[in-house]
Amino acid sequence: MPGPPPGGPAYGAPGVPRSAAPLRPRRRWIPLAWLVFLVSVVVGVWTGFSGFVGAVEQIAPTHVFQSGGKVSAPLNPLDQPVLYASASGPTNVTCLAQDVAGRPVKLTPTSVRQTITANGRTWEGMFDISVPAAGTYQIGCESQGGKVLFGIGKRLTAGAGDFAKGAAYLFLIPLAGFLFASIVTIVIVVRRRRARAARTAETRGAWPQAPQGPHPRV
Repeated sequence: MPGPPPGGPAYGAPGVPRSAAPLRPRRRWIPLAWLVFLVSVVVGVWTGFSGFVGAVEQIAPTHVFQSGGKVSAPLNPLDQPVLYASASGPTNVTCLAQDVAGRPVKLTPTSVRQTITANGRTWEGMFDISVPAAGTYQIGCESQGGKVLFGIGKRLTAGAGDFAKGAAYLFLIPLAGFLFASIVTIVIVVRRRRARAARTAETRGAWPQAPQGPHPRV
């Protein structure tokens, strides 16, 4: 008895039909893509928050002194230096600034209210320090009334670049993760739909066609 023709099993022989094979690509890539999106949200929030904290630390007072004292600090007009105060209540203060040669430096009341909270302490901007050039300057203050702590920091606009970077990280990183997950989802859904349609067409084409010919007369 002749065996099955070469090249594959005979008609009706057991085998794995193509319709039983899983569709490609697998659906499991979709939840993995959205997991990447969730990770991007966490990274974006952490990076953006770190940028905001770094910006606050950059402009917060670094050279601190108490009422009745003075401090020498390197100042640069490009940093937009500001004299801050941290007080327990309303008080009157008198401050003076000068360079190393004793020449006075102008202190101008800040045009807008500037409040910074750093290391558990709230600072309020009092005077813009109008230094003419980069160098070392001496600043001293006296207060009448409550206890006051003074510090030399920077104007809020000096940290605008770092604030903008923090906001960009906070927005752009999650946005990139969302776009990645959305594109992966769309591509997988479309490709699976096309693969399913092609498989259906092949399955229909595999059925034997009815013989064509003249109908018998009755």
